Order: sequence, then C-alpha cells, then structure tokens
Amino acid sequence: MLTQERQSLIEDYVNQHELCRVSELCNLTDTSESTIRRDLIQMEKNGILKRVHGGAQSVKNFSRDVSQNVRFSLNHDVKIAIAKYAAEHFVHPGDNVFIDAGTTTYEMVPFLAEIPNVKIITNGVETALCSLNHGIKTFLIGGEVKDDTHAVVGQTALSQIRAMNFSASFVGANGIEKNGNLTTPDPEEAAIKAAEIKQARHAYVLADSTKIGERNFAVFANTDDVIVVTEKIKSSQKTALPADINLEEAK
Repeated sequence: MLTQERQSLIEDYVNQHELCRVSELCNLTDTSESTIRRDLIQMEKNGILKRVHGGAQSVKNFSRDVSQNVRFSLNHDVKIAIAKYAAEHFVHPGDNVFIDAGTTTYEMVPFLAEIPNVKIITNGVETALCSLNHGIKTFLIGGEVKDDTHAVVGQTALSQIRAMNFSASFVGANGIEKNGNLTTPDPEEAAIKAAEIKQARHAYVLADSTKIGERNFAVFANTDDVIVVTEKIKSSQKTALPADINLEEAK
C-alpha cells in the first residue's frame, strides 16, 4: 500500500472514531507498528491528527482550533519529561488529583494510568477524553467550554471545585515572573487555577522553561503557594526566578 493511500485510510478512520490505538491502525492497513508511528508523526506535523499515548486523536472533532493543536505540539518532549517526573514523584495510589487544562499537565495522564486507583478531576476536555481512554476514573467539571483552550470555566465550574478536596492539583501556567507571580492570559481560567490550588493538599505548577520571565494579564497564584516543576534549566534562567522558589527539575 502506498504511503498516501495508507495515510488517507488512517485519517478517515481517526476522524470517524475520534480516538484510536496504534494496534487498530496496524490491523486497518496491515502494516507494522513502526510504520504506523512514522505515519502518525508525519501526519501530526501536517496538522491532520494529534498523537496521544498509544494512538491518535482527531483534530476535527475535538481540536478544531489550530492554536490548540499548536499548543499541544510545542516543546512536546520537554512537556512529557516534566509530566512523567510529576506523576512519578507526587502522585500516590488512591489519590484524587486535579489535572487542569494545561498542555503539560495533559501529558501526565498516561503515567497516572500506571498508578493504582487514581481518580482524575479535570476542567480540560482533552484531558478527560485521554483519561477515559486510559481506563482512569474521570470527573469532568461542568460549565462553559472555552473555544481556544477547551478549558471549562465559569461560576458553575468554580462552585464544583470549591465543593471538593484534592490530594494534589497539577496546574499549567503561561508565565512565571521574577516576583513569583504565576500568570495566564484569561481571568476566568485564572479563577479556576486559583480554586484548584486552594482545594488541594499539595499544589504543583508544571511549566517548561519558556514560561520563565513571561508575564500575562491574570495572576492566579504565587510561587510561595506551590511547587514549580520544570525541566533541567540553566543557571542564567534561575536568576529570572524568585530566590526562594520551591523548584523541582525533571531529570
């Protein structure tokens, strides 16, 4: 089967089923896993689909906004390393964890699937779908869904979060300032992040080093309130962070 023909079959199948596994695509095309994985990498680069752990997801049905697809692709390997470190070091069997709609927190899901009896509570549509796909007990917060980030926001969502307690919350951030302020562009998402931090026994902000020194409109917390998890960063980058920051670097 020609590459173009095979990828056309894959595209149609993924769009029809919304989420599918590599093994399904192997059976569909009578092709090896290595070939399918190469196809998925190329197709993701072309914006045809989005790779998830062990398979692929349609971008037509759940990620129509181009910016959303780009957000998931940026610094992907670094985000996976941070997410893996956070899941392995800060989540325990039986924990109830809030995973917000950030793209780095999303990458925690496959690693959480390895931890017994974990429950995920989330305001991220993609996170909920990925969690269900991995067989994890999942609670999706209700409310208004933002078109660009697919995050659930608003008073309904806030009320639900404030009625819950979490073993840990894992929060994304768009900026970490020198004074410790943690920021995001949208005040409604900031309110959700602040609430999930307040309701957690332990709160962690997962952010790659490109967020260091960035400043956005809405402040949702300070580094005094959380543990920041990032990749191994340079000494020069650390000077842009608060001197007393509680920092964990993924190895």
